[in-house]
Amino acid sequence: MKKIMTPSDKSGGRFAAATAFMALLLSLLAGSLSAQNPWPDYDFKAANADGDTLYYRITSGTAPYTVAVTRCHDSVYHTLPVPTIEYEVGQPGFLYPVYDYDSLITIPASVTYGGKTYTVTAIDKEAFFMQKNMHTVILPSTVETIDSGAFHRSTIHQIGMSPNVKRINYYAFMSTPLESIELPSGLTHIGIWAFYGSSLREVDIPASVTVLPYQAFWRCPLTKITLHEGLQEIEQMAIPPQHIDSLVFPSSLRKINALNEGWIIPEDTVLCRYVEFKDGPEPLELGDNCFLGFSHLTTVVLSDNITHLGKSCFEGTNIQSVIVPPSVDTIPEYCFSACNNLSSVALPQPLTTIDRYAFYGTTLLEQIAIPASVTFIGKGAFKTTTGQGLKMLDIYCNVPPTLEASSSNSAFNKQDTIYVRVPCGQTSAYQSAPIWSSYSNFVYEECVGIEDHEKAEFKVYPNPVHDVVMVELSNGAGIANAVLYDLQGRIVETRCSTSLQGGTATLSLNSVPAGVYLLRVTDTEGREYHQKIVKK
Repeated sequence: MKKIMTPSDKSGGRFAAATAFMALLLSLLAGSLSAQNPWPDYDFKAANADGDTLYYRITSGTAPYTVAVTRCHDSVYHTLPVPTIEYEVGQPGFLYPVYDYDSLITIPASVTYGGKTYTVTAIDKEAFFMQKNMHTVILPSTVETIDSGAFHRSTIHQIGMSPNVKRINYYAFMSTPLESIELPSGLTHIGIWAFYGSSLREVDIPASVTVLPYQAFWRCPLTKITLHEGLQEIEQMAIPPQHIDSLVFPSSLRKINALNEGWIIPEDTVLCRYVEFKDGPEPLELGDNCFLGFSHLTTVVLSDNITHLGKSCFEGTNIQSVIVPPSVDTIPEYCFSACNNLSSVALPQPLTTIDRYAFYGTTLLEQIAIPASVTFIGKGAFKTTTGQGLKMLDIYCNVPPTLEASSSNSAFNKQDTIYVRVPCGQTSAYQSAPIWSSYSNFVYEECVGIEDHEKAEFKVYPNPVHDVVMVELSNGAGIANAVLYDLQGRIVETRCSTSLQGGTATLSLNSVPAGVYLLRVTDTEGREYHQKIVKK
């Protein structure tokens, strides 16, 4: 440790006294560290079939006898700085033993000592921490636990995994050049930071894992991750999104947290383009900042069981259209803010709140329908650059929603003309309502039965569909038009045929590729209806 000398240090004997004190302190510290061994003592050592000496700690001294492979203690002690970023052999600091293992280490299934045969069931905590030269480790089928830090900062590149491993504890393979791993089907626990900073490019998470923990695969160069039914929660930054093109989440998922918390990864480097949630029987919550800064994300398929969208959930993404799930009652702050290519939004009937800045800066969103259930719209909710954004506003609310008062950020642009349609007979109520009355740029158009929109019975079946889908209206109106869009907002009518008759429509989707689409139906009285269609 270098001491910065001041003029007073250099005068008299004070500098010499300080230097002597520091030397004594370092000497005492070194003596204390030398006397301590941070790893558990081994009980015995034995050579494996290849002649490598391995060290064992007895975990059960009674039948059935078991041991864990533990840290070697016979080698020369090197030193490890704590805390630092780079841990290198030979630097002053925390003591640790290092052993020069062969490039291939084969762990035996059992080992005999003192007339007893022990089954090897675990790789101990930090058993191979910082160990050099090793390249490949082969585990026997008897191993059930890889404990915390077992291979942390070692040189392991490959591992022959035991099919019976149930637990991989925290930072087990952290900061290793591990290139591939086959996680066993019975694995139930992955610890935080388990593979943080490893070299994994693909991983298949077995169905038995219910939680992907905090930063489990963070800073791995993953290009593909497969998630199976059974997974229930994804914690913050569990998955690194930089190089993964698409993410498909199983129907068993209950909660997903931020995958890029606090913009840690620069948005231009997050290359994920496609996100899909499979519809499930239980409620699903998307946490705050869930896909924040996924600047290349163009397509999002939201399942109907999603009940909650978090703040800034899709802020800064490149999505072009969105169908908000039917159970969502709030579009939270900044949820779709700065989505510069978002041009189509379908809001559900139960929606009550469009919070502040929810669609702030969505410059291509020129038209939107506000459901009758909405009671509050926050400041800046639809504010954009002058000359861009909303041009047509359909409001189905008989009572004008409350607009949040703000001297600096109005809910809508006030510089540009916006054509507004409200329920029949309610124009004067909007023109005189608090804050609504301040929008001199609103041009109220004659309504055409908007108040009856939510009462119409609109049926689409079967859905999902294989070839032909039926559309029915039972409100007495006929169907004037039925158009199918993909999730990029492009019309796919050239690939499907439509037959209209009164209040029914038949759409043939035989030539349409499997996927998720948006059906927009217009009745003969000018009302619109939206429905998500899944083509199998």
